[in-house]
Amino acid sequence: MREIPPRWHDWLVRGYHRGIVLLAVGMLVALLWHIPPPQWLPKEALAILLFATVTEMLPVPLLHGGTQVTLGFPIVCAVVAMYGTLPAMAVDGIPTLLAGLTLNRLYPLRYRWRWATFNAAQSAISAGTAGLMYHWLAPDARDVLSGQSVLALSAAAVTYLSMNGLLVSIAGALYSGERLSQTWRYVLRLVVPTYVLLLPLSLLLILLLHLYQVMGFLLVAVPFLAARECFRQRIQQIRNYRETIRALGLLVQHAHPYTSGHLQRASQMAMSVAARLGVPARHIELLPEAAALHDLGKVGIDEAILNKLTPLNEADWQAIRSHPLKGAEVVRGIKYIEPVALWIALHHERPDGKGYPFGLKMGEIPIEAHIIAVIDAYDAMVDSDREGEQRPYRKPLSVPQAIAELQRGAGSQFHPEVVRAFLDALAAGEFGEKHAEHAAQALARQAAA
Repeated sequence: MREIPPRWHDWLVRGYHRGIVLLAVGMLVALLWHIPPPQWLPKEALAILLFATVTEMLPVPLLHGGTQVTLGFPIVCAVVAMYGTLPAMAVDGIPTLLAGLTLNRLYPLRYRWRWATFNAAQSAISAGTAGLMYHWLAPDARDVLSGQSVLALSAAAVTYLSMNGLLVSIAGALYSGERLSQTWRYVLRLVVPTYVLLLPLSLLLILLLHLYQVMGFLLVAVPFLAARECFRQRIQQIRNYRETIRALGLLVQHAHPYTSGHLQRASQMAMSVAARLGVPARHIELLPEAAALHDLGKVGIDEAILNKLTPLNEADWQAIRSHPLKGAEVVRGIKYIEPVALWIALHHERPDGKGYPFGLKMGEIPIEAHIIAVIDAYDAMVDSDREGEQRPYRKPLSVPQAIAELQRGAGSQFHPEVVRAFLDALAAGEFGEKHAEHAAQALARQAAA
């Protein structure tokens, strides 16, 4: 995705926020117009609204863009089935608005108002679309636990999850500047397992409400809060892992200052190339960590060897060839990114078997290691023309020269499909306009030949 000019960024964020708020208000007015006042918020739904407000005051922050989520999903599903679409919008939207205004008091009120209204609006839209889906599929269902009702509830849950994930992902992408596909995958991978586990809780909640009214709802409050605590601990665990990774990345940058920009660019490039090659989503998420830490093992190598201007002797080469395994050994102890250790260990292997440390050939090397190898080589060839990133042992190449080197090494030094995917991403402008023009020309020449 090409970078949004700064002058347009704030306008897009504000325009998106206001559009979501207007859409939510429009849905609310339409429902108020068509639903009789006694059905707007039954007293049972009002009691649930109070409980939902309490749980909304205990949000779980995600790792992208400061976004926060709560576990109100089973409550919303139960209210949709028992009391209708409008009460569900109130139960999801009003607590979100109140929490946004009262929490995070370090921020100015104007800032809190803007984000609180957006979060409340997107929550109401998600609940509203889920309610419309449920009552469209089960318009006259008298038994809330019949097959038709359960099917309708499942469809409503998918609708809620999809709408909520999409609206939050767009906001996160606009806020952080990351690719929408990356943010979307992250949000879905994080919340889908939890929401799938919470769907049976929705059915239990509906049953208890059906049998015991509000008193039945109180019976499920304790396990509900326990589920929220599990979700919070999972987020905190991932945050701790990523702080560890960030610290290791800073260690590499301090040891070798010329790698600071290189490691950041390698992380971004790795995800784009992996997505084009159809790498599994879980591995795409881990590739930025692998790209940022692939040279971690160089921290233990003498700086005089790494910056040597004269030809390296055999002892020097042995020290350099040891860095993939040293880096992998450090990473192997971090559970969250354990698969990354193998990619780091093998990122200097080659399809022709002339790489190191094991001399593996095509078919024996993970595709993720091939991706890191291509990205590492290309950026190292061209990054020396950037201020502060000059490598003392190598003169920089121009972009066309670096592209030619990749094409020349495809099939021997580099995986040919990875080279092609990388050049396609380069030509699409995902890594800058200067690179895009040269990559497009190189691909055109290759196609003509």
